[in-house]
Amino acid sequence: MAQPSPVSCVRVDDSFGPHAGDCRGGFDFTLLFEETILRLAPAGLLLIALPLRVWYLSKLSRKLVSAKRALPIKIVAWILLGSLQLATLVLWALPSAARTTTTLPSAAVVLASTVGLCVLSSLEHTRLVRPSTSIGVFLFATLLCDIAYTRTLWLRAGDQLHHNIAILATAAVATKASILVLEALDKRGTFRPEFQDYPPEATSSIFNRAFFWWLNPLFKQGFRRDLDVDDLFLLDKHLRASYGFARFQSIWNSITEKSPYSLLWASYRVLKWPVLQTILPRACYTALSFCQPFLINHAIVLSQEPVTNVSTQKGYGLIGAYILVYGGIALAMGQYQHRTYRSIAMLRAGLVSIIYRKTSTVSLRGIDPATSMTLMSADIERIVQGFQTMHEIWGNSIEVALAIYLLERQLGVACVVPVAVSIFSLLGSIVAMNFIMSRQAMWLEAIEKRISATSAMLSSMKGVKMCGLKDTLLSSLQQLRVDELRISKKFRRLIIWNMLFAYMTQVFAPVLTFLVFSIRARDTGDKTLDTARVFTSLSLFALLSEPLASLVMALAAYLGAVGSFVRIQQFLESEERPDMRKPEAEPTEKPRIDESAADAVVVQGGSFGWDPEKEPILEDITMSVPWRKLTMVVGPVGCGKSTLLLSILGEVPALAGSVRLGSASVAYCSQDPWHMNGTIRQAIVGCEEYDEMWYARVVHACSLRRDFRELPLGDSTKIGSGGIALSGGQSQRIALARAVYARRKIVILDDVLGGLDNTTENHVFHSLLGEKGLLRGMEATVLLVSSSAKRLPYSDHIVCLGSDGKIDSQGTFAQLDAAGGYVSSFCLPRADWAYTPEDEDQRPEVALEKLPPSLTTVEDRSGVEGDSSASSTSSKTAYNNNSNNNNNNADGGDGMSRRTGDIQIYLYYIKSVGWWATLIFVFAISGFAFCLSFPTIWVEWWAAYNEDDPNGNLGYWLGIYAMLGGVAIICLVLSCWQMIMTMVPRSGEKFHFALLSAVLNNPMSFFVNTDSGVTLNRFSQDLQLIDMELPISALNTFATLVMCLAQMALIGYGSVYAAISFPVVLVSLYIIQKVYLRTSRQLRLMDLETKAPLYSLFEESLNGIATIRAFRWQDKLNDKNHELLDRSQRPFYLLFSVQRWLTLVLDLVVAAIAVLLVVLVVALRGTLAAGGVGLALLNVIQFSQNIKLLVSFWTTLETHIGSVARIKSFTETAVPEDLPEENQQPPPGWPSAGAIEFSNLSASYNRDELVLKEVCLSIKAGEKIGICGRTGSGKTSLIMTLFRLVDMQGGSISVDGVDISTLPRQEVRSKIVAVPQHPFLLKGSVRLNADPMGQASDQDITAALQCVQLMEAVEKNGGLDADIDDLNLSVGQKQLFCLARAMLRPSTILILDEATSSIDAKTEETMQRLIRRKFANHTVIAVAHRIETIMDFDKVAVLDAGRLVEFDNPYKLLESPGSAFTKLYCAALAEEEEDLDKKRPT
Repeated sequence: MAQPSPVSCVRVDDSFGPHAGDCRGGFDFTLLFEETILRLAPAGLLLIALPLRVWYLSKLSRKLVSAKRALPIKIVAWILLGSLQLATLVLWALPSAARTTTTLPSAAVVLASTVGLCVLSSLEHTRLVRPSTSIGVFLFATLLCDIAYTRTLWLRAGDQLHHNIAILATAAVATKASILVLEALDKRGTFRPEFQDYPPEATSSIFNRAFFWWLNPLFKQGFRRDLDVDDLFLLDKHLRASYGFARFQSIWNSITEKSPYSLLWASYRVLKWPVLQTILPRACYTALSFCQPFLINHAIVLSQEPVTNVSTQKGYGLIGAYILVYGGIALAMGQYQHRTYRSIAMLRAGLVSIIYRKTSTVSLRGIDPATSMTLMSADIERIVQGFQTMHEIWGNSIEVALAIYLLERQLGVACVVPVAVSIFSLLGSIVAMNFIMSRQAMWLEAIEKRISATSAMLSSMKGVKMCGLKDTLLSSLQQLRVDELRISKKFRRLIIWNMLFAYMTQVFAPVLTFLVFSIRARDTGDKTLDTARVFTSLSLFALLSEPLASLVMALAAYLGAVGSFVRIQQFLESEERPDMRKPEAEPTEKPRIDESAADAVVVQGGSFGWDPEKEPILEDITMSVPWRKLTMVVGPVGCGKSTLLLSILGEVPALAGSVRLGSASVAYCSQDPWHMNGTIRQAIVGCEEYDEMWYARVVHACSLRRDFRELPLGDSTKIGSGGIALSGGQSQRIALARAVYARRKIVILDDVLGGLDNTTENHVFHSLLGEKGLLRGMEATVLLVSSSAKRLPYSDHIVCLGSDGKIDSQGTFAQLDAAGGYVSSFCLPRADWAYTPEDEDQRPEVALEKLPPSLTTVEDRSGVEGDSSASSTSSKTAYNNNSNNNNNNADGGDGMSRRTGDIQIYLYYIKSVGWWATLIFVFAISGFAFCLSFPTIWVEWWAAYNEDDPNGNLGYWLGIYAMLGGVAIICLVLSCWQMIMTMVPRSGEKFHFALLSAVLNNPMSFFVNTDSGVTLNRFSQDLQLIDMELPISALNTFATLVMCLAQMALIGYGSVYAAISFPVVLVSLYIIQKVYLRTSRQLRLMDLETKAPLYSLFEESLNGIATIRAFRWQDKLNDKNHELLDRSQRPFYLLFSVQRWLTLVLDLVVAAIAVLLVVLVVALRGTLAAGGVGLALLNVIQFSQNIKLLVSFWTTLETHIGSVARIKSFTETAVPEDLPEENQQPPPGWPSAGAIEFSNLSASYNRDELVLKEVCLSIKAGEKIGICGRTGSGKTSLIMTLFRLVDMQGGSISVDGVDISTLPRQEVRSKIVAVPQHPFLLKGSVRLNADPMGQASDQDITAALQCVQLMEAVEKNGGLDADIDDLNLSVGQKQLFCLARAMLRPSTILILDEATSSIDAKTEETMQRLIRRKFANHTVIAVAHRIETIMDFDKVAVLDAGRLVEFDNPYKLLESPGSAFTKLYCAALAEEEEDLDKKRPT
């Protein structure tokens, strides 16, 4: 072929082209095109945008301390580049230069852009923390253009002038490349101090972020050692909870008219820029993906061409195209997914924050911890899963349309077939989707019901064990689990239905399309299926079926997310607390007292109740609470005393009238103490600042010094969830100390002294409310509800409530005592103000501090599960120690196993579902993969056959092809059904039963040391992941793994030379996964671990919301939630990031395989079979898709298998409370008499500290024994030892001659009837609670409830089938209900653990008579703080510091003036001593 002359090439170069014709080997652009498009256009656009960018940067502050090192080097480099471009411009201007009409303008504009970039570079360097993205992108893009331009200059350099121009252009390219490196360098070392903590991603260049190099330091750390949350990068501001909360709250509040999907649209408004930024890389990914069929077509055609210069040039171009396309796919996919997950992290921060904030305003009646926890866990997880697919919906839709269009070009009218199949699949999926949201809602309701019941159980484990309800709860909760799994099967069938239609197109579209095409070609004599057409079409089918399957699954996931958005919105729109109070002073950061207000609290004509449709609980309440005085509220049990306090606090709706507060400075202590898990000091200080002197005074006033001396760690002892580690009196006094420590002007106390012994009660009352008491001294206004009347003489004002919910009388004690009403009926003496605290409580040497002050406030509280004996020097250290302990507990390993995982977890899961079920699943999936992969070889053989006999023997080829597709679908349905419908319910039941059994069999020490929120997490999030996410992940992972192996085999089959590279590829993959997994596993564990304290804080806040609102701690706890959420966000976000790193690396591996294949095609063209080339390149496309899916599914599986690991560890490491020797069975009818013998009994909660020391008691059958002593003396511990809740360290307990240490503990508890100090009610009906074991008739239940005066309340709310929560029982009424339950239990022994502490004196007298009548023949042991309640018992046992100091008839003990019982008696009833002396036997 004749070469064109240089003169003609000059003319060609002066035209736009863009192809330069035969010039320069026929493989180049024209010079004018390159100068216009590759140089002038980008430089011109830069100059247009430059002024705006410079103006924006000039407004920003400097971020660097100094720029003396890097910036001068950059400026010198820019000057050098400008000089080279100026020299090039001069040479082009010479008359002899063969230039085009755009050469000089383009050179001048490029020079001007360089000058502008030099100015911009100096500003970007000093005003931004990260290297300039705009300069980096511009330099990289123009560098590629300059390389192409320089190549052209060298190819046309025919003389010395043009040779020099080419040299200058080359030097300019090298200089620009150097500048690109300089501009990409990190500037962290020169930051100002306020910017030093920025995460690496925020300070990295565009190239660093594109290739995720900023994660490499994390991978190095994770590979070498165990990581902790504090080792992880900090969050940038957009991912922080405070930023997300502010954005979400602002936009949510701005929506005036809300639709069911308002929250969803509000989320898009918040995330509009992150979401829009994701569109470009997603569109690039789609465009590059659809270049693949054209590349395959060109490669197959090229493989059949002879070796010529033209084909070689085409080959080089094809190699370059493969590099650009597959490299571009890797980068576009990485950025698209990363930006999507970044948006999800921002969404999670905002949603969790506003859900938590909503709890501070929700109505007390509307709070359901289980429902709210489901929103925080299950619904947020579904939104995270669903939002991963939001861009897939529109992206896949475009890809499906493009694939159909390109198929039409390849196969003509036959493309209608895949369109029809696709529409059929979509319609089938849409039918299923109509049911998804409703069936998911039914399933979530069932989950909520189970979680609610489980939460109630965990919060009352002491009562559960004492009442012997373990077996009852085990069966009832397991039945709830079975019902839940049965309900979920309707949802699971939809998943299988969706899976079937998702693969319908992939399996049958090629079969039916080739059938139509071949029949039409045979009938019309048109072109048959040749190799190029077959593999181009198959690649298009892959690009059609994968997006279509993805679209179907994306729609399902997204609709699930939409359903969760709706549920969260319903919660956000739920009824808020109707606070009708009117503070005189507006609440401020530090509420102040309004001296002008006549009274601290005024209620005018108030009627209060939960339901406007029903009779109010309190009616026509008009009362006032005077400033700086003690006001007491008294009345019979159930009259509404606690409701009145909650009404004043704004918790109970005011149906009429008004409540007016003189100040917002309020402290509140409820009748049922609320605590957050932490140390005693943290519980007392709460959210206030730590003041050492005031703290010491409060501790003394609340009589806690002696308790601190007896506790192993003093005030640094952990109290457990809800204060489970404390005795009832300790718990109440610590809650009281919190109210006093807060130093508020109005202090509201709900029967806080009822559970204290007389000595302690005396000390606390006079220390706080005596003449020199703390509350008197700080001039606090105190409103005290009391079920006891004995402190009425000390009050300044009294409000008496009647049983009808109305005020019976009010006034001073003197007025009411003289009026002859309720108060006067007690015949109370005048107040004695002469009491002084005991000397032992004033000892100055008693050390309070066993923790430094850094661990004092709720803000510093770690809130994670850990050893109760752990102590640390800072909140940070405490968190680390606890979380590390949890890691080991959660996953059953530490060190290397934490980084490398454990194959035993997978085997444990397989065993739970059964080996046969697993084998069936494996064979079905393998069959599916084979029938999906082998048809590519089949059609290759068919195409080769068509070359000899076009369209011949169609029945044979199409029949086998269709049969393979049918078998694939059958195998798919079988595997899905086996996994989702058979294996999941089986494992779900087993795991729940194992968990529940482990929890119920754990000793009480477990519940002290483990946060209940963490345990609840096992039952909620872990089981939900195992139920839904894990099986889908396992199904997808295994199927995709088999597909990847099959495709690698097909690539090797198509190109033997490519197969030679597989060992290198496999070694690379092994190294990649080894590096990746060591870090990702740790991030996965930290992600799950850091969610636990977040959920715990949420649950604790829900349980104590009335207290939190009274103290106005909502903002401080909201900040704490933000802190914990930020801590949770770090592993959550980085786990997504390292997954994107892995996706990018694997995409680059696929790109290397594809480039290697095309290099082999170019090098060996003419010798390779076209079918083999097509087969190999087609499977590269499918391998590329599947390897990314495998990574996604595998990482999800790795995350979710952690739930199995935690359950495995939980159940296997749990130490059951029953010892091996406790295996004897008692005789029939035991205990028949009820004789109890304590012989030298010593017991402890842990082996270090004995709570009972050598106690000897002999109780005869039928005797009534009272146990008394100071709070914390060991009374409740003695009872708990009888129920085997505290471990015996020495001695024995015998009941009717049987040593109970030889019996199973549940057997003991089920045979002895107990009424615990804190009443426990099951979730369910009145009948279930009255008779949990189903042994009594309805008549017996009704009679028992009538005896305790509760039947009227039951009948008002629907009888025995009414829900127990609908009765709105007060704490005192709950105690009465538990007494009714005890009456229905057959036994000869009754244990009363301060069972009447929350009822008024008159009701208590009635109940004492009832106990004496109904349990006359029982052996009764009663723990009593009120001495008068046990004076007619046969004997009393006096305990002090865990030792039995006296045991005899109470009147005999009173005959000894120095006895401990006499001291207790005199302290309690000094004013009645003369009357009691008359009653003593002579």
